Amino acid sequence: MLPFFWYKIMHKTFYIAIMFIVPFLVAVTHLSCKRDITKIEEGGRDYASRDESALNVRILLLDRVKKAELSVDGRYQILGGLSNVVDEGVKLDKANVFIENGWINLGGKRHYNSELRIKDLGGSGIVLDSIPYRGEIRILPQTDKEFSVIEEINIENFVVGVLGCEMPNSWEEDALRSQAVAIRTYVENRRKAKKNEPFHLDKSELAYRGMLGETAKSVKIVQDTAGIVMAYHGEIFSAYFHSTCGGHTEDVNLVFGKEKLPPLSGVKCGYCENSKYYTWSVNIEKSSILQKLQKAKVNVSNIVSVKTVNHGPGEHGSEVEIIAAKGKELMNANRFRLLVGPNNLYSTAFTARNNGKNITFSGKGWGHGVGLCQYGVQGMAKKGFNWREILGHYYPKSELRRIY
Repeated sequence: MLPFFWYKIMHKTFYIAIMFIVPFLVAVTHLSCKRDITKIEEGGRDYASRDESALNVRILLLDRVKKAELSVDGRYQILGGLSNVVDEGVKLDKANVFIENGWINLGGKRHYNSELRIKDLGGSGIVLDSIPYRGEIRILPQTDKEFSVIEEINIENFVVGVLGCEMPNSWEEDALRSQAVAIRTYVENRRKAKKNEPFHLDKSELAYRGMLGETAKSVKIVQDTAGIVMAYHGEIFSAYFHSTCGGHTEDVNLVFGKEKLPPLSGVKCGYCENSKYYTWSVNIEKSSILQKLQKAKVNVSNIVSVKTVNHGPGEHGSEVEIIAAKGKELMNANRFRLLVGPNNLYSTAFTARNNGKNITFSGKGWGHGVGLCQYGVQGMAKKGFNWREILGHYYPKSELRRIY
């Protein structure tokens, strides 16, 4: 038997362990679970070149239109399809653009070229239909009356413009940095996938209004994370983002039918309660829904009610079952939402109730629900999480890489 004083020593040691060591271990465990810090690796596989011209992204601004208006408040140059200079000057006043018997008519001057490229040499931007753009503007005839317009711009300048439209400038800096990296990752994924196509992205894919989205703060934020993207097993993935998840982000396979990917598998959020779209309820007329579905050639008539089926971890339905007087119609839930109107039906995480001439939709979140939750990002930043930790939370098992 041990002497009595040994029992006293052992008791005191045990007390110290309980009071100091255990709380320390709990704190460390909490940090390791909640703050998934991702280091930034230099370089990548065959990603962006360090050649500045190779860092341009091509954005489809207008598709198959018959007219547009263009101006440059400063020195400009217009090149033909063979990069030959066809016009230049100190200022280009507002000029109408249209196709006339196979010729591109720009401000009354006719150019017989496969395309026209307008360059701003003074830095004021090229104004297209009242929106100023920083990049080079390309006019490409599509038919004898229609043309498309593509902007070619440095990827970092493009990220600045998108950031200012996707997220309020007043939000926390680490929220903005997280968003900037997500935008760059999404764009770089598209750049690589469509490198041999006329354009990499359609303007409608992201909130983008050219130079109108630029602020001193957005420029600084983008510079803070310049060249940094996310990857999974070395591959840059499509880093989706949306406004509000409503408590849990969604699996990319369920929403878009794409291959399952751990960074886009859906995570518990719990940080977006301040969004007014965290939960919502709206009434939409059945006749309005029917008109939009029939316009899109969906075979349905006399809608009785609708319901979502095959739910994911974020409670979004992958399909919508439309119950009509003469049967049922099953369609992709995301397509249904976009046809009804994404600003009317905020997400596919809803229940629907028949309400006479209307259908009452009660749901949560705004957007497709995949990837980064913008209101959640702001919530995390307000609680002290940095941008690397935030990205590690919303895109689990992803890695950060500086590719240029």
